[in-house]
Amino acid sequence: MTAAAFAAHSAPLLDRQAECFDGGCDLKPEATNAGLAWVNAGLLALVALAPLPLASNRPLPAALLALGAGLLLIGWSLAVWRGASVTISPSKIAGPFALYLGVCLWIAFQWLPGLWADPIWAEASAALGTALPGGISVNPDATLTGLMHLLSYGAVFWLSLQLNAKAERAYFSLGAVAAIGAAYALYGLIVWVTGNDWILFYRKWAYHDALASTFVNRNSFATFMGLCLLAGFSLFLKRIEPVLGVKRQWRQKTVLILESLSSGATVWLAGSVLAVALALLLTGSRGGFISSLAGLLVLALAHARGMLSRRTILPALALGAAFFTIIFLAGGGKVVDRYEAGGAELGNREEIYLLTLDAIEASPWAGSGFGTFPDVISAFQPKTPQLEPVWDKAHNTYLENALELGIPAAIALNAAILLLAGIALRGVQMRKRDWAIAGIGVAATVLVGLHALVDFSLQIPAVAMLYAFMLGIAVAQSWSTRRPGQDSTP
Repeated sequence: MTAAAFAAHSAPLLDRQAECFDGGCDLKPEATNAGLAWVNAGLLALVALAPLPLASNRPLPAALLALGAGLLLIGWSLAVWRGASVTISPSKIAGPFALYLGVCLWIAFQWLPGLWADPIWAEASAALGTALPGGISVNPDATLTGLMHLLSYGAVFWLSLQLNAKAERAYFSLGAVAAIGAAYALYGLIVWVTGNDWILFYRKWAYHDALASTFVNRNSFATFMGLCLLAGFSLFLKRIEPVLGVKRQWRQKTVLILESLSSGATVWLAGSVLAVALALLLTGSRGGFISSLAGLLVLALAHARGMLSRRTILPALALGAAFFTIIFLAGGGKVVDRYEAGGAELGNREEIYLLTLDAIEASPWAGSGFGTFPDVISAFQPKTPQLEPVWDKAHNTYLENALELGIPAAIALNAAILLLAGIALRGVQMRKRDWAIAGIGVAATVLVGLHALVDFSLQIPAVAMLYAFMLGIAVAQSWSTRRPGQDSTP
C-alpha cells in the first residue's frame, strides 16, 4: 500500500475524528437535548475558566466554582426530570459513591458543634473565660469550606460521567481539554519569554525562575499541564493508530506517519502537545515531570493494547523517543537544574512529614476537621529559622487527609478514587473499541496519585476539577452504552 493509497483508505476515519474535535459529531439525544447541551457547555466553561483566577485557589473564585458546579447539577437534574435519560446508572458506581458520600457526611459531622469536641475547645473556653460549643473540627469554617470543595468536585465528576457516555462526545471533551491546556501553556510561554514577571495583572511574588502561567505554584501548574498532556497525546495517538497498524517495513511506515501528520487536526494536536510539554518542562517541577512521565507510560500501554507487534513497536518507540528528545532539549534543563539543587528542599519536606505524623497520632480516628491542617500543624511546628514561618500544606495529600479526616475516612476517600480508576482499568481490558479513553482515567490517577506523595496539587481547585472531569469521561467509557438486543461491546 502506497502512502497515497493509505491516505485515501484512512481519510473517512480521520475526517470523522476531525469532525469530533470540531464539535460536528452526531451526538445522540442526551447531548442534543437543549437542557443538557447548555449543561455540557457550562461544564466545559467551568473547567476552562477554573485556572484563570490564580487557579481558583482563593476564597471568592473557589466559591464561584462551587456555585457554578451546583447550578449545573441542578440544570442536569431538571433536564432529567423533563425526560432526558440518565446514561450511566448510579448502581454502576455504587461502591465509590457510598464511600464518597460517607466521607462527605463525616466531614459534616466534624463541622457540627457540640459533638465529640476536640480538647482544644476546652482550652480555648478556659482561656477566653466563656463556654464555646466545640466540635471535632478545630476550625469549623475551614471544614465547611473543604466540604464545599469536595462536593463541587463530586458534581463535576457526576456531570462528566453522564454527559460523556457517547464516544464522540468523549473525544470532543478530550479535545477541549487539549485546547484548554494549549491556551494556558501558550500564555505561560508568552509570559516566560517577556520576562516572567506577571501573573495576569499581578506582579509575581514567587517562582520568578519558573513558568507557572495563571497559577502561583509551579508544581500545581505542572500537574495541570500533565493532565492536559494526557488528553492531547491520547488524541494524537488516536490519529496515527491506523498508520501504526499497517503491516509495512518501518521505513515505509515512517513515510506514512509523516504523511498522516499533514492533516489539519493532526497538526493542531501535535502543536498543542508540543506547547503543553514544553510548558511542563519549564515549570522545573521534578515531581510534576516524573508523575507526568509515569502517566504517559500508562497511557501508551493502554493505547498499545492489541496494537503493537514486532513490526510496529520499532517505529512507535522511535516516534516517541524523537518527540520526548526534542521537548527535553528545548526545556529539560530546568528540571535537571532542580534535581541538582533540591537537597535542602527535600530535607525540609521530610521534617514536615514527620511532624504531620506526630499530629496524626494526636487524633488518629476522628481527625482534626477537613481543611484544618494549617491550624493544627502550627502547634507542632518548631520555631527554627530553617523552616518556613507558616505551613499551610503538608506537601503530601495522603498524610494531610489522614490528619484532617482521621485515618478511616482518609482511607475511604482514597479508596473511592481507586475504585473509580479500577473501573476505568477494567474498561481498558474489556472494551473492544475506544478503550484508550478509559485508559486516560487510569493514567490521570497515576499522575495525580504519584504527585500527591510529594505535593498538594489535588488541593488546588483548578487541578482537582480537571481531574474529576477527565475521570468522569474515562469511567463513562468503561461500559457499553448500547441497549439490550444490539451488538454491544463491554
